[in-house]
Amino acid sequence: MSDYDIAVIGGGLAGLSLLYHLERAGKLAGQRVLLVDPERKEGHDRTWSYWDRGEGPFEELVHYRWNQVMLDNGEVRCSCALRPYAYKLILSSDFYAHVNAIIDRLPQVERRFTTADQFLPGPERVHFRMQGEAYTATHLFSSLPHPLDYREVNQPYLDQHFRGWFVETEADTFDPETATMMDFRTPQEGETRFFYVLPFSKRRALVEIAIFSNHHLTTEGYDELIRQYLHDHWTREGYRITHTEAGNIPMTTYTYPRRRGNLIYIGLGGGAARPSTGYTFHGLQRQLARVARDFPVIRDTRVWPERHLLYDATLLRILQEGKLPGDLLFVNLFRDNPPARVLAFLNGESTLWQEMRLMATTPVGVFGTTFVRELL
Repeated sequence: MSDYDIAVIGGGLAGLSLLYHLERAGKLAGQRVLLVDPERKEGHDRTWSYWDRGEGPFEELVHYRWNQVMLDNGEVRCSCALRPYAYKLILSSDFYAHVNAIIDRLPQVERRFTTADQFLPGPERVHFRMQGEAYTATHLFSSLPHPLDYREVNQPYLDQHFRGWFVETEADTFDPETATMMDFRTPQEGETRFFYVLPFSKRRALVEIAIFSNHHLTTEGYDELIRQYLHDHWTREGYRITHTEAGNIPMTTYTYPRRRGNLIYIGLGGGAARPSTGYTFHGLQRQLARVARDFPVIRDTRVWPERHLLYDATLLRILQEGKLPGDLLFVNLFRDNPPARVLAFLNGESTLWQEMRLMATTPVGVFGTTFVRELL
């Protein structure tokens, strides 16, 4: 049996971020560390966007940032200055290269390109297996997915499924100073559907559709929506697609397991995605920085404040049951509130007074009755 001080299962965003924060906090010195993943993560397989005040832990990796965003639902067009926040984007290729280089310099970290399973927390150590052999760790962090079937979940549940194109246009098309955060000018089909357009220059941008629903499209279906959107609202001249991405984020207030003794769940399988938006990067970094700071005595593994999960349950239930259309709800939040108040709320950083003022700008009857229902 091989023993480790720290085992990290999963070498994607969550696992690499945890090791990064532990190293920055000086907590890896003298530790025997294991990182397990079937492959070494590298290359551009996804992007992470988020909003933040000031400088975050990966500020040097920010590919582009915007201080102005636009929202549009066909009836209301809202242009918002974000300061003191900024909307930021990081490419996974830059993140993987940066953090892997740091980890590669640490002689105490052993990589194993395989899978691990059969996690069994004990009174002092967590037992697990790799390729049929037994191992233990004092602390084991797992970022493995926690599959859910929305039909078996009592809490509200919507998938956020998305597909995006990185495009280069033949003519000047985009405003690189303004990101389109939510553009609902596409047939809603009884769901919440919107595009976001993140321009890097007048001719280069990420154009992505996101859909909140439990019914997914084919790749061709997403692509046709993107093609039509570009034609209707951006350009009728030529462009080329330089890269594509796609994925799915579960949006739910289902109580994901946080920990069993010293077996600690991180990433999407630990509830890192904000249930009402699907945004993950900022909250995950905040959580893992706190875990690293407190290590080895880890008391708080929460990603989102408990009262915010109740707000999220209310919003998700309204969207899932079609009580209010998402295209009106989200645009009106930004129209009727200072952007900084909305962003603080969505980041889980708002005060109770800010939350009360924000809620007062929503349809109080629908939100109030749904809130009480979720509370009970």
